Amino acid sequence: MRKGLSLHVGMQYCDSDHYGEMATLETCQKDALDMQDIADARGFESQLLLNEAATTDAIKSAITHASKQLQEGDMFFFSYSGHGGSLPDTNHDEGENDHADETLCLYDRQLLDDELALLWGAFKEGVRIVVVSDSCHSGTVIKAPQEEHDNEPTFLVKSIDGAKAREVYRKNQETYDAVSAEIDPIKEEDIHASVLLLAACQDYQFSYILQQAENSLFTEKLNQVWDGSQFVGTIASFFEQVKAKVEAVEIIDQDGTVLKQTPNLYTVGKELEGYVEQKPFAIFE
Repeated sequence: MRKGLSLHVGMQYCDSDHYGEMATLETCQKDALDMQDIADARGFESQLLLNEAATTDAIKSAITHASKQLQEGDMFFFSYSGHGGSLPDTNHDEGENDHADETLCLYDRQLLDDELALLWGAFKEGVRIVVVSDSCHSGTVIKAPQEEHDNEPTFLVKSIDGAKAREVYRKNQETYDAVSAEIDPIKEEDIHASVLLLAACQDYQFSYILQQAENSLFTEKLNQVWDGSQFVGTIASFFEQVKAKVEAVEIIDQDGTVLKQTPNLYTVGKELEGYVEQKPFAIFE
């Protein structure tokens, strides 16, 4: 019998000793709870980690546990809602067009995309992994090079801005350089599981929270399309409907600039024929 495990992370706030002062993201706990509700409705054995509980060790331990438990045909569902960031690519594995590692901002420090790639590499061939990342710069956060871009709007976003990112890195450079130095960059062919990412935006974009909203924008539209498990269709059609709803929202910066948030569907690892034609979040397909 196929098995499904899931992990849902919501970061309303992080450790100020590490990051300094950052905007509190009021929607992220509900985002994580809503993703857990989807997982529970689909029959996953789920785990929820919020704020102080969502440390790098806790997340890496939970994903490692899943990699040891799941076999061919099983499924792992990972969701994250919180700040997205970037760090200098000190191990130079991102390619000549990119000089940054994308990150998820966990409570104690940022989790590098390199670390996520290593975690995916521990899963057995034939395991399906689906990742929902409602964070800035998340277009390929499961691991791939990004294009350089200089888009830094003043609208409230789920991101560490450029100046803050540099400050966090300088303050904790020894920690991050040590983490990066310990990572032997993994090649995509070394990831034997099939990893599918539904990202809130492109690598160069930001993920937004509208004023007085209960959820972050991407999760809000995902919930609307999911419609309490009433959605009928494939992963591909599900994503296209979510994307259309997100792109239809008009977001205006303080200077009148129209801001874009374009969700991304991305895969790494071993290609699984027909994966995007399966039902979303379905253990049994």
